[in-house]
Amino acid sequence: MRFGGHETFPIREGWLYKGLHLLKTEPSKISGDEAADWLGVGRNMAKSIRHWLVVTKLARPSGRIGKTLRHPLELTDLGELVWSRDPYFESIGTWWALHINLASDRDHAVVWRWFFNVFSGARFERSVCLEAAERYLDRTGVRMPSRLTLERDVACLLASYARTIPEERGDPEDNLVCPFTELGLMTYFKGTGAYEVHRGMRPLPPELLGYSLARALGSHDEGRHSDLPLNELWGLENGPARVFSLSNEAFFEAVLDAVALGELDDLKVVGLAGERVLRVTHRPALNWLRAYYESANQTPTEVAV
Repeated sequence: MRFGGHETFPIREGWLYKGLHLLKTEPSKISGDEAADWLGVGRNMAKSIRHWLVVTKLARPSGRIGKTLRHPLELTDLGELVWSRDPYFESIGTWWALHINLASDRDHAVVWRWFFNVFSGARFERSVCLEAAERYLDRTGVRMPSRLTLERDVACLLASYARTIPEERGDPEDNLVCPFTELGLMTYFKGTGAYEVHRGMRPLPPELLGYSLARALGSHDEGRHSDLPLNELWGLENGPARVFSLSNEAFFEAVLDAVALGELDDLKVVGLAGERVLRVTHRPALNWLRAYYESANQTPTEVAV
């Protein structure tokens, strides 16, 4: 399990496009000494971009993973799909998919996975979140990182998702706000220093519900269906209720709305033995995302390279 790697920087607007563009045009340069120059950012920011490409599953090391950041990267199938359909990362569905990948990552985003799967705080200060993360890691026997590293992970996670109130005014060209704030998962109240996680109902694209289920359950028995009781599904590790930060009631409502909206044969809510179950047809996570782009009439995009 790894901690850090982001150099304290949340993802910034345009970073992932820059990273994918360089990987498509001159992939060797993203790992070289001049990567910062090619990406048009500082050296630590270049390291951060590489980190975020890997942990969101847009890219992967093409050689042995070592302690440095100089191993070459290559686009994953997800990276290729996003590059062809949403290279400028304008679709909210793309950000939901990247968030789901982060929130369910066991290896490179330990704090993210803990926060969305385990942490139950609704309103808290950053110090409370940090202490809860420490207790969890201590209980699970994970090799504890330094306190500074863990502090930076918690701070980066909160900065990635929390929309500040009152809104901070600055130069729009700075692009300091992480696009994950657009998901509406969290608010930071600057006056009190408190964070609040929003666990109420939010509309979910049905294909992203399917994507999250495929990530949690795997794509075994492709083409077959499973009947998943909604009560059990709410507690599924890495499942949609967890990664979308939904309360029990909000989860039921969101599932019903998503299924009704999508009218997909692969996602249905049915009554079975006196309880409601979600009948889902198994297919790879990437197929769900492709279906999302198709339903949004998002045709392949030609990008100048």
